[in-house]
Amino acid sequence: LRDAARGSAELPLLELVGSSDAGLFSQQCEALLVAVGRAANVADLGLEAANVAYTADGVTVNARCQSVSNADIFAVGDCVAGVPRLTHMSGEMAKVAVQNALFGGEWELDYTLVPRCVYTEPEVAAVGLATAADAARAGLEVEAYSCAMEHNDRAILEGEQDDGGFVTLLVQEGTDRIVGGTVVGSRAGEIINEVTVAMSAGLGLEKLARVIHPYPTTGEAVMQAALGYIRKHWARMPSLSSTFF
Repeated sequence: LRDAARGSAELPLLELVGSSDAGLFSQQCEALLVAVGRAANVADLGLEAANVAYTADGVTVNARCQSVSNADIFAVGDCVAGVPRLTHMSGEMAKVAVQNALFGGEWELDYTLVPRCVYTEPEVAAVGLATAADAARAGLEVEAYSCAMEHNDRAILEGEQDDGGFVTLLVQEGTDRIVGGTVVGSRAGEIINEVTVAMSAGLGLEKLARVIHPYPTTGEAVMQAALGYIRKHWARMPSLSSTFF
């Protein structure tokens, strides 16, 4: 759409055309980031000789990071099949493997409780089932509780209230069991940790809403989103007509 100006820092203007579940879309931009991810490369390691099962996606392990076909072999990180290929995931798997292989541990990982973050501006972080669409694909009915950062006083003080940030927490329908959450905003990668801890510890949304947060902080948005659950379940006072007549 626009060639780069000679001798100028101005970038060319591009138009990206693609398709999604919602149909065709187009987006103009000056730069396109292509993130292709990583793939395991284990086919030529001779794993068959060690009776180590693997697929095209990597080595197959159980929750203790043991090979499912040879319990004396442990595998961690990007060479493992079916796990998030994230630096912190590899680090956690390494801790599990050391504990279990060298110190007789029985530490098991829950791969559904791995937080992830995209370090854009604003940041986008999530854990568990991030959206209602994710829950639907998992066959789970959920309720969503949200808080927009435009109402968060720390975001307002930092001039971030118009960045479109929010916190959304998902619970299993009819319960306060947290099944996932999404945070969009400055320091979202820090804020999502609170949701991850609550899910790991089995804390429901009602208890999370009762956690006192310092004011003013961006993390208060988690509390405010959780308070939506409490407000929805408040007992209703009788009407004046039924009280006095």
